[in-house]
Amino acid sequence: MVMNSRWYTPAWMLVGLLTAVLTLASCNRPAGPEAADGAGTAYLLPAEPPGAQSVLETRAELESREKPGEAIGVVLVARIGGVEGLTWDPDRAAFVVRDLSSVEDHEPDEAPQHDADNCPFCRAKKKKLLASTALVQVVDAEGNVPPVDARKLLGLKEGRTIVVRGEAQIDGLGNLAVRAFGIYVRPEAAETAS
Repeated sequence: MVMNSRWYTPAWMLVGLLTAVLTLASCNRPAGPEAADGAGTAYLLPAEPPGAQSVLETRAELESREKPGEAIGVVLVARIGGVEGLTWDPDRAAFVVRDLSSVEDHEPDEAPQHDADNCPFCRAKKKKLLASTALVQVVDAEGNVPPVDARKLLGLKEGRTIVVRGEAQIDGLGNLAVRAFGIYVRPEAAETAS
């Protein structure tokens, strides 16, 4: 089979050039939730909203009100991660965040005589850790939580710092619950500065 060399050479050069351009373009993507699916980009904010408060500040503000169960508008900054590894709802766009000052201790006392469930110090530590967490539910314009894991919908990962714009309230169980209308994922370089 004889190929027309005038067509064959430029076609391969064009394919090579196109591949190189696409490769370079993908290398220059900004850090962030690059795995977000098409529907998820509607929830991602292009810039960080001003006036962000921590989880502890938001909780304190709500608890100081006469009706802490009444929702207020918030801008919340937090790190994605739950207590004892419980972070994601695999069936809905809901996840747990922690205050930036909160560090979970992953080394429980393994001594046979130590009963962490009945130890007053361990219980106080766990209570403090739970008070520094919030449940975030991403909501659409109708107030519904999308029935998809937030990791898939928004490209989120454990340990990332996010800024949430939405409404917060203390729920009937005493948890800080946030209905997120928009989420900004801080670039990883900015996270180390926090």
